Amino acid sequence: MNGDSAMTRREMVVLAGVTAAVMCGVGGGLGGCASTEEKEKLLITSGVVNLGPASDFPAGTANTRFMDMYGIVVVNSSGEPAAIRPKCTHKGCMAKWEEDHKEFICPGHGSRYDLMGRVTNGPATRPLPAMLAERLADGMLTVDLTKLYAL
Repeated sequence: MNGDSAMTRREMVVLAGVTAAVMCGVGGGLGGCASTEEKEKLLITSGVVNLGPASDFPAGTANTRFMDMYGIVVVNSSGEPAAIRPKCTHKGCMAKWEEDHKEFICPGHGSRYDLMGRVTNGPATRPLPAMLAERLADGMLTVDLTKLYAL
């Protein structure tokens, strides 16, 4: 064997390692995108949803338990529950309810919204989309996920 063939093997090993690293990086990146898309596809965004007893949503609270399934946070500022879809109206990021601050905060550009989804700090200028919750005769709350409006 001469020095050229040893160098060629070394180059092949290095190339194989670099290729594997790149493929893992690309595969991991694409895998992350796919799982996000799958999660969004699983989100139910239409129809009437039973939220449970109105007593589960007292005034001054935000309940995030429906976020994973329906993409909504049930809020109640003064006795009339509503459902907020916390998709930032600036660039479409998902704002998160921050219990400590009692507001929705967008991680992308810092927009802030109060309990009822109204802008308290830009760059967003429009409130978060919302839906009124309907109280049924038996005390249960429902919300029609297709009836979005601004509170």
